[in-house]
Formats: sequence, C-alpha cells, structure tokens
Amino acid sequence: MKRLAAAIVFLGLGCDAPVRVPPPDPAKVPRIFHSHREPTGPIKQVIVVSIDGLLPEAYVHPDAHGLKVPTLRKLVAEGAAALGGVEPVFPTVTYPAHTSMVTGVTPGKHGIVGNRTFDPLQEDQDGWRWYAEDVARDPIWRLVEREGFSAATVWWPVTTGAAVTWRVPEYWRARDDNDRKLLRALSTPGLLEEVAAKHTDFWPRFAPPAVRDDALTDVALHIYETGKPTLLLLHLVEVDGEQHSHGLWSEGARAAMERDDAQLGRLVAAASPDTRILVVSDHGFLDAPKMVHPCVPLHEAGIRTAGPDWQAALLNNSGQVYIYLKDPKDAPLRARVLSVLSAKTKDPSNGISRIYAEEEIVTIGGDPKATFALEAAPGFQFGSACEGSYVAEKPTYAGTHGYDPRRPELRASMLMYGANTPKGTLEQPRLIDVGPTVASWLGIPMPNVDGIPVRVSPR
Repeated sequence: MKRLAAAIVFLGLGCDAPVRVPPPDPAKVPRIFHSHREPTGPIKQVIVVSIDGLLPEAYVHPDAHGLKVPTLRKLVAEGAAALGGVEPVFPTVTYPAHTSMVTGVTPGKHGIVGNRTFDPLQEDQDGWRWYAEDVARDPIWRLVEREGFSAATVWWPVTTGAAVTWRVPEYWRARDDNDRKLLRALSTPGLLEEVAAKHTDFWPRFAPPAVRDDALTDVALHIYETGKPTLLLLHLVEVDGEQHSHGLWSEGARAAMERDDAQLGRLVAAASPDTRILVVSDHGFLDAPKMVHPCVPLHEAGIRTAGPDWQAALLNNSGQVYIYLKDPKDAPLRARVLSVLSAKTKDPSNGISRIYAEEEIVTIGGDPKATFALEAAPGFQFGSACEGSYVAEKPTYAGTHGYDPRRPELRASMLMYGANTPKGTLEQPRLIDVGPTVASWLGIPMPNVDGIPVRVSPR
C-alpha cells in the first residue's frame, strides 16, 4: 500500500522539483568491487520483479482493458503464468506480502504484520516497517549471501540495513531533498552516483518516497549489467500508487501498467540465457469509495486508544485493522471492545463486515499478538482517526487492499520466464512459495518454511 502523497507526486506535482543540493561527483565516490561464486546449476541469476498491486487480469485479459503490454503477453505465451492468480497473505498489504515472499512464511511468523509500525504512544512519526533486522526469519537474500553468492535489493520493502552486496532500500523520512541524501547514505556506496552518471535525468526521477519505476529499473539494470548478482529483487510501485489515487482500471492505472511493462521489457532484453525472471505482485485491489474510522466508537465508549495509559489500540491496514489490548488478559476490557465493535457490524452501512478472533487470526497467518482484527465491508476502507466523525467525509484512497486474502479480488500475480522455463500454467501458487522457488532454482537450502517450489503444468 503506497502513500497518497506518493501518488500525488506521480501525477506531476513534485517529480520535477529541482535538486537544491548537488549530489556528490561520482568520480570522487569510491566504487565498491565485489567477487562472488556462481551457482553450479543451469540458472546462474534470478531476477524477481514485484509490480506492486498488479492484477492477474492485466496479463490474462489485457484486451478487455485496452492494455498495451507486449512484455506481459510475451511472458504468458513463452513462459509460465498463474492464470488464476496467486494466494496472498493476511493482511493483503505491501510490507507483510513482500516479506512473506522472501521468507517463505506468513506474517504471523516473520513478524512484519503491517506496513506501518504499531505506535500507540504516537512517537514514531509515521514510521514504516523499513528495517531488515525486524524480520524474524531468514530471507532468501540472506541465504544467498551466506552461500557465497551475491544478492541485490532495489526498493524492496524491509531491507534497510540488509547485508547484501548491492542495496537501495525502500526508505524515506523528510519527504524532501534530504531523502536523496539519506538514500545515498543507506545504499551501497557509490551505486546511486554511478547510475546518475549514466542517466543525467536520474535525480529528478528519484525523489523518495515517490521514486519513479523507470529510475528504479535504471538502478536494477546497472547492477545486473555490471555485477551479475545471483539474485536481484526489484520493487516497482507506480501501479499501486495510481490505483490508490484513481481506482481500478482508471486511465492512470492502465498507463502505469503499460509503463511497467516497458520496464519489464528492458529487463527481459538485458537478461542472459542463464537468467530466470520471476514477475510477481503482492496483492489485488478493490474500489472503496467510502471510509469509516473504527477507532472512533472505542474512544467514544471511554476506552483509551493512545498515549502511555492506552488500553486498546489499532494498527490500520486500510481494508483491515488489527486491535491490540495492552493487557490481553483483561477480560472485562476485551468484552467491552468486542461489544462496541459487534454493535457496528449489525448495520452494513457501518462498513465493518466481520470480526476475527485470535484463533482465526493465527489460522490465517496473521499477528498472534492481536486480540481482534476487523475487515472492511465491500466498498469501504478504514481510516485511523480516533476522534471526530465515524464516517469520513472523503476516503483516503479511491481503491485499496488489505482485505481477507481469500477474496478473489485480492489475488496476486505471478509469471516465469527465461533460462529454460517450460511453457505452462503455474499450479496453485502462493506468495509464500516465492522464496522456496528461488532457492530451489539456485540449489540453496531453505529450511523451516511453509512455502514450496511452484510447479508448472505444461500447456
């Protein structure tokens, strides 16, 4: 799930702002050289491209939406595709999903259960789950490096501080030119400067958090062509941003899909015969023209929802929210919270379709620390306000996600191509299968995971 502010920048209200502080001269930045060994099998490199929010419909029925996506068509015709979509994770949002891809387990096990941090004390200044050290399981990029191979992560969520050979983490703070400085400091030394030396318009297109996908592809291609990493993870974000801003199959969303198809085409053209490409997305989407704030009735009931003396607090994932109790053993408080929320579910116009208890949260792979979870009803999304009107005057997004992964509209995408990929259909793939699949291609053990290598049924 991307920020509305990011979508605004994509619309041209900030992309071309001049850089006030010149970046370092790349000639004066020491270049980091790396040596690594290669896998012994036929697949020497793997490129995983995540097109955030890409719906399977975009490659299954592109003509129905007037899409010009020659690269996606090529991958379907010459490679293997999940024609029925891919099972996502709970909740269906970006950071939990991408972490499940690389760890092979559900969010309840790897610990990244939302995009943002749980912050009842309101001290984190809208912080997100950026940091690799917060992941409780070994991601595939860590296993690759441990084997003596090399890994690269480009704008992949939850990789700030990741011990990889090449790194440009998804991270921002100031939302101004200082974020470029921050990314230069957090990325592999000299990497961004080298890319900027190749592409003179790079810095205007690299404006965190609203980086453009062509700039991210510039970085990925530079790494691939100069370093030949064993594993390259690339996260493209514009499709998600446009669907949030304008809704499913809007003109902006379709244009973003076509732009990302062009970026994918650049990668396919550059790939060597021993490189396999895996294209995925993290979730589907739903239009959601109405928004409600489920924290408001708790506050109105006298339940403290923030500050040092908080009793019950929420972690909002747009189509879903988690509810945590400071004292999970406080049975009277649990009953009060459940009573308030249950009352809201009795009227469909209140926008809460269901309440998950702890057992079901754990069963579906969610956060075992949560006491309850709520799902928004069709056409609704959740806001984060705890005071004021329960019904929002205007929703944050035109379209969103986060809803139950068992809903067909939330299914993600997956395609395979290159390095002797058999033509066919992917058999019942899940996001948790991504990491184990990549590990099997590279001959790397990936123990203690829930996912399995994805199989292909020949066409």
